[in-house]
Amino acid sequence: MNMLTAPPLADDALSTPVTGLQEQDARSLTARMCALWNQCTPDRQRTLLEACEWIVAEGETIHSLLAGSSSRNPTGLHADRRALARAFPACFNRPKSKAPKHPLKVGIVADAVSRGIIGEDGHPLTAKRIERAVADYCTGTKYDSALIAGAVRIDLDGNPAGRVSGNATPHSREGKA
Repeated sequence: MNMLTAPPLADDALSTPVTGLQEQDARSLTARMCALWNQCTPDRQRTLLEACEWIVAEGETIHSLLAGSSSRNPTGLHADRRALARAFPACFNRPKSKAPKHPLKVGIVADAVSRGIIGEDGHPLTAKRIERAVADYCTGTKYDSALIAGAVRIDLDGNPAGRVSGNATPHSREGKA
């Protein structure tokens, strides 16, 4: 049986220096993670690597992971936005992303509901949670600045799906809730 070793971390340096008991905890955690890694199937290892990439992308630190605390809420609105971005990266940006937003296809919520999205809590997102996450994505000046008459709307896969009409501009939406 081939024994696998744990993959190298994206950044081997800890974000905060650890000494004494924390250093011992870090070594213990590393040893336990390596032992668990060696027991995993290749499919499970791929899933774990994806989870690690998200932890790094969301800015988690070794210190917060060792402390057992996480700034992420797996059932909150930002978690649902992250789930949308993970399921449809060509369409949605993660929360707080600096990337520009694109106008979304009319009826995109129904498309997302029909495809189904698994949230960070491991459960499928309900239609209401998807609707709220899309509504949150479409709120704000970055999305409003993308709503230029004639701009191309995109579907879940990032393909063109119509154009922004003149009455969909931010100024015409003022006063409408």
